[in-house]
Amino acid sequence: MIKKILSSLVMGTLLVTSFFNAGNVAEAAVINTIPNTSKVEKSYDSSFLSVPGYASLGVKDRSSYVGTSYYRTVSNGRQFLQAVLDARNGTVKVIEVTADINLGWTELALNSTEVSQYSFITKYPDPTNGFTNPLLIASGVSKLNISNVDGLTIFSTSGKTIRHAEMKLQASANDIVLRNLNFDEMWQWDDAGDHKEVGWSFIKVNGANNVWIDHCKFSIAADGMIDMENGASNVTFSWNEFGLAANQNPATTSSIYKSIDYMEQKYAAGTLNTSTSLYYKMRHGGATKNQIMAYAAYHSKVHLVGSGDKDYTNYVGSNGVEVKDGNQRLRLTMAYNRYTNVGQRLPMIRQGTGHLFNNYFDNSTHHSALNSASAISTYGTDKLSRAVNARNGASIAADTNVYNSFNEPQIGAERQGDDTANMNAPFDVLFQNALNHSLIVNSTVTNSNGTTYTGSSWDNNGVNAFTSGMTWYNKSTIGNWAWSSHIVGVENMSKSTPPSTPFTFTYGTTEQLPYAYQTFPLSSVVTTVNQYAGVSKVTMSAADWLKKSYGAIDAYSTIEAESYSSMSGVQTEASSEGGQNVGYIDNGDYLVFNNVNFGTTGPTKFAARVASTAGGNIEIRLDSLTGTLIGTCPVTGTGGWQTWATQSCAVNGSSATGTHNVYLKFTGSSGYLFNINWFKFIK
Repeated sequence: MIKKILSSLVMGTLLVTSFFNAGNVAEAAVINTIPNTSKVEKSYDSSFLSVPGYASLGVKDRSSYVGTSYYRTVSNGRQFLQAVLDARNGTVKVIEVTADINLGWTELALNSTEVSQYSFITKYPDPTNGFTNPLLIASGVSKLNISNVDGLTIFSTSGKTIRHAEMKLQASANDIVLRNLNFDEMWQWDDAGDHKEVGWSFIKVNGANNVWIDHCKFSIAADGMIDMENGASNVTFSWNEFGLAANQNPATTSSIYKSIDYMEQKYAAGTLNTSTSLYYKMRHGGATKNQIMAYAAYHSKVHLVGSGDKDYTNYVGSNGVEVKDGNQRLRLTMAYNRYTNVGQRLPMIRQGTGHLFNNYFDNSTHHSALNSASAISTYGTDKLSRAVNARNGASIAADTNVYNSFNEPQIGAERQGDDTANMNAPFDVLFQNALNHSLIVNSTVTNSNGTTYTGSSWDNNGVNAFTSGMTWYNKSTIGNWAWSSHIVGVENMSKSTPPSTPFTFTYGTTEQLPYAYQTFPLSSVVTTVNQYAGVSKVTMSAADWLKKSYGAIDAYSTIEAESYSSMSGVQTEASSEGGQNVGYIDNGDYLVFNNVNFGTTGPTKFAARVASTAGGNIEIRLDSLTGTLIGTCPVTGTGGWQTWATQSCAVNGSSATGTHNVYLKFTGSSGYLFNINWFKFIK
């Protein structure tokens, strides 16, 4: 069954009731959808393999490259590096990984010619306190920069592993897809216990745009799992598996086993510092080696989005060239992922926007490991279970997620001035008045004590199990959702010489999420995510892994306008005919519907359900905004914005056979043109 979800604004307030009590504190009614969004709820099917969220606005299908010179298979580190180099030259668009790839600096052993040839890979500096993982002592660790690449998919049909390198997707990289890959061996025991001795992450999206990371597995790393910075935009993580379950008997080849065994040998030899060594304190206090192995299966800092408060605007060089690296550009979707034994930053976002749906977060086995020995619970520093953290005017909304053994699903402060402990001057003052928008809806949380709550973080005026780590200011963001914030006058500010007085902000309370999305019901999140999230959980051909859309739409069925794949300019609203319609359409706005199947016979007519007091035109194009025009349909006034009529026109369907992305481009005079409820093609 498919369930259409209504979520919109009426006169700037939520459709659900909001009111003020005698003390002028906002009281929120129950809400189970995110405002200003369009979504469908249904059971899992192949359409859930399509690229969801922000990345859908920019990544491209590369299935047509199979069998061409642009398709490269690699089975070792040097072949991989050559393929990346050729991608920079535009001669490779697809890299299929057919064997495990080891990219550590020591194991690569590049000669001087190769070091120059492959200058985009470099040695990662050693940890401050030295190595504690014999695997990394032998392999070394590298930084791999993906830059000057426009359009590249790196994938494996069989879930091969990439080891010993941090992949950095630089600002000059666009349309990057990583699918069905396993990332491992970027971790070692930190004997100080503060996770600050080395910055190893698996991936840093360092300014790249239009990035899709899908059906991958990430074990644990020394720093972040996947971080975003320098204005990275339109990024989606989907169907990935992050983290490890606590296990007192991990594989003897794993990083946890090797690193803890290394520490055990130092403990037995009496060479650990008895006053500073975390391992010594745990073992001397009675914890066993195997209990510490279970405790070590924890990743503290998962997704940092926004590298620093200083990046409050784009950088403009002395030559006047603008570098689009400001935090206000950050856009992240997290969908259908599984997170196991993770501490915080799920995500943490500065200024930008995050959207989460159908994720499963489970810290249960780590809490069991914490309680397995008194020395671990006493000396262990990995005790956090935090998730959403919006900062500096960021907006993060989460829909239909499950948090198990989580104590603080939503943390931070509604007003940034109430959470400045980790901020440096002058940004602690500049951002003090920023309102952070955080919202969790239609989700379930079970804390480490076993208490379960299902609902929204706005329930009970913001006092509930989701918000135990939240500091409220005046609760003005409750019932007043905004997808973005804007610093007033930032266009005239300089990153190098910030102002001295606090920023003032405006908020996008009428802004619409620029894509529609689909969820499966809350009751099936755990089973569905467990079954399909991670590497090698689905089996597809190479051509299928290179697609971006699955589960074609029948062109001759009734297609709801609000089920668009992406859009520009429009909003959704309640329709007098039930459900939603697309409205607020101006000249030049458009809707995109991916994967529309016309079959072997093209259409002769196009029909749309419209309402208007004005009128305009609908241009019907294939595969791009400037693609083949198969028809232009005039829309005439119907007498009202909710007075509906079906209007049709002839189209030239000779080129509309097979599967296409359909673009509906709206044209007309100034002002709003018309509303559209649904459309269909007719043979």
